[in-house]
Amino acid sequence: MENWLLKVLRLRGAKPLGQRKYLHKLIWLGCISVCIPVILASVVYYQFSMNRVKQQIAKESDAALMMMKDRAERVLQGIEQDSLQLAVGPELTDFFNHQAQDNSLIWHRNFLDRIALVKYGNSFIDELYYYSPAEEVVLSNRYGAISKDSYKHSADIDLLLKEGKLSQWAYLPAGQKDGMVTFARMLPVIGGSTPQGVLGIEIDVSAFTGMLEAGTFVLPQGSELLIANYQKLQDEAKLNNQELSGLLAGLPAIAQIRSSDKGADRFFAEGLGGEHAEFLYLKNVYGRTYITVIPEQLIAGQLIWIRVGTILILSFLLVLGIMLTYFITKRAYNPIEQLFRHSRELSFGSISSKEDEFDFIKECLDFLNKETKKLGSYMEKIEPTLREKCIQQLLGGDYSRYEPLLRECEEYGISTSSTTVALAAEAENLTKDKRFLPEDKGIIAFVIANVMQEILQQNEAFTGYAVPYQGRGVALLQFPHDKTVTYMSEQTLRYAEAVRVSLKKALSFEVSVGIGRFYAHVADVPVSYKEADLALQYRVYREADRILYIEELEHAKKQATLKYPRQLEHEMLNALENGDVHNAAACLAQFADAMRESESYVFIYQSYHMLLSAAIASLEQHGGSIADIVEHNLFGQLKDKLTSKEIYDWFEETVFPLYKWLTENYRSDAAQTLIQRVCRHIRQHCGDDVSLVQCADMVGVSPSYLSRLFKKETGMNFLDFVVECKVEEAKKLLTQTDQTVSDIAEAVGYSERNLSRIFQRLTKMTPSTFRSKHR
Repeated sequence: MENWLLKVLRLRGAKPLGQRKYLHKLIWLGCISVCIPVILASVVYYQFSMNRVKQQIAKESDAALMMMKDRAERVLQGIEQDSLQLAVGPELTDFFNHQAQDNSLIWHRNFLDRIALVKYGNSFIDELYYYSPAEEVVLSNRYGAISKDSYKHSADIDLLLKEGKLSQWAYLPAGQKDGMVTFARMLPVIGGSTPQGVLGIEIDVSAFTGMLEAGTFVLPQGSELLIANYQKLQDEAKLNNQELSGLLAGLPAIAQIRSSDKGADRFFAEGLGGEHAEFLYLKNVYGRTYITVIPEQLIAGQLIWIRVGTILILSFLLVLGIMLTYFITKRAYNPIEQLFRHSRELSFGSISSKEDEFDFIKECLDFLNKETKKLGSYMEKIEPTLREKCIQQLLGGDYSRYEPLLRECEEYGISTSSTTVALAAEAENLTKDKRFLPEDKGIIAFVIANVMQEILQQNEAFTGYAVPYQGRGVALLQFPHDKTVTYMSEQTLRYAEAVRVSLKKALSFEVSVGIGRFYAHVADVPVSYKEADLALQYRVYREADRILYIEELEHAKKQATLKYPRQLEHEMLNALENGDVHNAAACLAQFADAMRESESYVFIYQSYHMLLSAAIASLEQHGGSIADIVEHNLFGQLKDKLTSKEIYDWFEETVFPLYKWLTENYRSDAAQTLIQRVCRHIRQHCGDDVSLVQCADMVGVSPSYLSRLFKKETGMNFLDFVVECKVEEAKKLLTQTDQTVSDIAEAVGYSERNLSRIFQRLTKMTPSTFRSKHR
């Protein structure tokens, strides 16, 4: 079965899973790299959103609880106030002072009229009664004067007298049956330790809870008054209010609230029907407790949109990220796939073809390693011969004694009786030639020496040898003693030009050739080579000359006045400080011209070092970090520049951009801090007359500079920003306060007409329209 499946896969062009292409791995890794950040970001967003919504729900719940308390307190305290006014009123005061006992009927009528006024002045009062133990009579607005035994709430009166509390709200047994809650006050209010009467006010619970939010109940808890609101009742809606009140009162959470010493708190506990709910409560100084119950299902319902939205956004981002990863990876891998295909075509027959890219790369690396070893063996065979080593030692002056030098020269076929001259050929501007790396200097010297040796072999006018030495190609030309200096000079110059032209034509790069003086003995070859090296140093001010003959250079050298161009240095540094790189380059060009006129390479190099030192000092003064400057090893780079053009290009392409970058970073940080101070000041004083001059004085700069800097950092001019801040403050006042448009205009420093005009220009609507739309 397995072999049959593999055959089918091969016929369909599929690859076994063990030989999966690297492309598929890249796609998988890319998808994972996309999915993990997206999922993490979604989790963070979900948690943040959930916390925000929960905080909002908590604030709304607290606000609803406070609103319920305020409404209920207005009613309850109003009733308490009515009770107090009756208790200290003249009717009861005269009664307790025994001034009305002789005319009890008249007093009864007056007091009944009085309580009738109180009853009809408060729609929540259902019945108001007064009981006098001395008369055994109950005065009620509903029944008039009636004996206590005949009064239907006589049991409640007995209970109140038994408890003896001065004043209280109570859910009394008889009143509770009729749906009443009673506020009772023992009389008289002042004087007397034994109650001489009871003043009771009964309010209809249904009328009281009706003016509160739906689902509000007064819980039957004896002398304690608990007012609870259970939000969004559903399954329990079929029960009546009395049954629901009983269920609520029996919840363990209600008992926990009653026993708690805290004035306010919130917690989760079991609610009606066994569902989890959040309980919020608030106790006031009058002994009343207000409770709000929010079922957890209600909270979860308000949060469901966050979950759905997060899942949709996450799904969209995941699908988008996976699709982009797939197509981008395919596109990025396409050149690699073409390279593999081309490599297989080139290596056909020499490297076994592998389906897996890594196996194929390993095979290629093994093949290259073998070829490298072969090439190394070949290079060992063509290493410098003993003659070349002898010539290199001769150029370096390593022979301290005369006899070994003569012996080795005769041994290796180097003439000691010929006139000899040293030539040093060095490639120009290799740093700009992208074909070579800095470490290729030795290879280039080897190539130059080979070209010089080939041209030597083609010339019959003289003999000689060419070797690579100190990163250059060095040739020793030997002439017979009977040849004149003029003849030898012409042949040497012709040879040097041939070398230059050949290298230019074959390898497309320029070389400069330094020529030393002619010496009659081979022992003076080190002197001739040093003169050739010295001739090459003249390139610093003779850039156009590729053939530099020390005899001609020193003969033509004139005594020039050496004066360092200090003024040009100051102009260049001023241009750099102002960010004018173009002007700085022009000053540098004038500086280079002044250096060439000195015709002293020692003075020129020292002058450029002085110029670099001045630039570094200026950079440090303008906020540049000395650690960042030292890190670039600028003096080491300058030392490697050999011509005036190389030095000029190096200053223009390396030093100037580095100076500009370091100073602009420092200025940018300072400018951002300054502009942030100005913006903060404008926002805090947008109602005042904020001016550019005032802000410039505050931060210690000129108004014109602050204006340019403000435009650069914020993208808008100063006045537009001030206007925008004033309009934003006006928007805030329009949406958060009830002030008139005229008052708001005055608060932000405008007239009403100007505010309306500017507001409409920026928001496309009038202030009044904006307020009605956003409130």
